[in-house]
Amino acid sequence: MPTSPMLDKGPCVMVWGFGESDAAYLGKTLGDVKLGMETNVSDINEDQAGDAAVNAILTGSIITLEVPLTRLSVRELARVLNVEESGCVVPIQNQVGCDLYSLAKALVIKPICGNVISTNPCEWIHLFKTYPVAGLDLTFNKDTQRIFPVKFKVFVSQESAQEGLFGTIGVGSGASEFGL
Repeated sequence: MPTSPMLDKGPCVMVWGFGESDAAYLGKTLGDVKLGMETNVSDINEDQAGDAAVNAILTGSIITLEVPLTRLSVRELARVLNVEESGCVVPIQNQVGCDLYSLAKALVIKPICGNVISTNPCEWIHLFKTYPVAGLDLTFNKDTQRIFPVKFKVFVSQESAQEGLFGTIGVGSGASEFGL
């Protein structure tokens, strides 16, 4: 039986805004890039069965993407913080009341093999609607490298032809580097 096309081990790069004119690689990572999915279930019980479930209902899935970014350019940092840079200044802003789905963009994860970014769309993971929720982990000492832990909010798509989907493992043939 063949293995999945995503490769078994190795680093990756991510393109945020895939398919849009402002699509760009997010930057370098340090540590585990983690994509997870959890499907929730609600048990159906009856007194006569005690604590044992007699049935269950699927109540939805949640996808999480955690990306520890490091050594970002000013433009890359401003992009994940959803702010505008001014020269070398990136504001650390309190953001309240934003509709994140309307700001969400497609994200593609591409594996790296032999120091080369995959050009095979069958190896890519495509998430249709994501938004970066950035954090800071800036330790200042002689041993610890500073990172910007970003947790992407991954939404189920509400767009036609993608409705109800988070994304795909593999991207359709003919996909270009930035999806344009």
